[in-house]
Amino acid sequence: MSNQKTRPERAASIRFAVIGAGGMGAVHAASIATFADAAVTWVADVDDARSSRLATQVGARATTSMEEAVGAGDVDAVVIALPTSLHRLATELAAAHGKHVFCEKPVARTPDDAQAMIDACTRAGVRLMIGHVVRFFDEYATIKRLLDAGTIGQPGMVRASRLNAPVMARSAWFADLERNGGIVCDLMIHELDTLRWYFGAVERVFAHGLTYTPYQPTRDYAMASLRFRNGATALVETSWAHTGFRTAIELSGQYGIIRHASDTAATLTVERTAAEGGIPAVVRQRPLGESPYQRELRHFIDRVRTDTPFLTSGDEGKAAVALACAILESMRTGRPTHPEPVVTPVHR
Repeated sequence: MSNQKTRPERAASIRFAVIGAGGMGAVHAASIATFADAAVTWVADVDDARSSRLATQVGARATTSMEEAVGAGDVDAVVIALPTSLHRLATELAAAHGKHVFCEKPVARTPDDAQAMIDACTRAGVRLMIGHVVRFFDEYATIKRLLDAGTIGQPGMVRASRLNAPVMARSAWFADLERNGGIVCDLMIHELDTLRWYFGAVERVFAHGLTYTPYQPTRDYAMASLRFRNGATALVETSWAHTGFRTAIELSGQYGIIRHASDTAATLTVERTAAEGGIPAVVRQRPLGESPYQRELRHFIDRVRTDTPFLTSGDEGKAAVALACAILESMRTGRPTHPEPVVTPVHR
């Protein structure tokens, strides 16, 4: 079903259908709504009330049919914010309709599915970008510039963490290891993509945690040691067993150290006596300028318009998933793994 919503008059060079009206779908729709040269024209979700609510907020049409939204004539590009197991289906549908694709990370559960998505978009002549948003955070982008400039010389050891409270009660699909990859594919993959961006290919991984234990459906935790071909070593920690969200990274090199931690970098802290309605008791923010989610969608819009390569292409997304799968294999077997070489050309 669909219902017409009133939307403000504005020139929109790129019109989006947002597929999935959950947390990330709402974030992306709200980001697009801030742009003068883009608009959300459709929102699709199997939950009619949820799609209608988000569509009303951004002045779009609502539907429970992904096919209706993707196939609409007033859609140029599709934002896919669905469970990982549905990314390939939605991407192939969008490509078949000639629509550009912005797909939330991870690109897919397996490298084979990722390649199928890349191939579908290539055959259709449309663009595919993966939402690895950490590359668009000022702190992580600055670290990349400092490394490239040789500020700390040859990198040696990296410690990185991304910790959060359990999310399974809110959305059980996160814990579906077979279909969606669990904590490694959903949360650790942020660090995997970012560290590959910094240092390139990984030659050896060793990992352990709760993923292949009886605790996994309600709590999960993983730690992985990565050895990069350039000589750097990283220890990456990720968790759905902590009390709240925070990230940190420390990079040691021959000339010095670079550090960042989200809980000390915040310029605004809101602390309440208890969590309520999905809002944690302590919220740390940096309410300054454009958000990283706006930046990544601005990047998508600009690169589609100019027909230039994406920073986070389908090939980059596939490489991160291949590394995540190697880590899962190490966790499952208790042995180190050596990821297959993954060639990541600049892909349109």
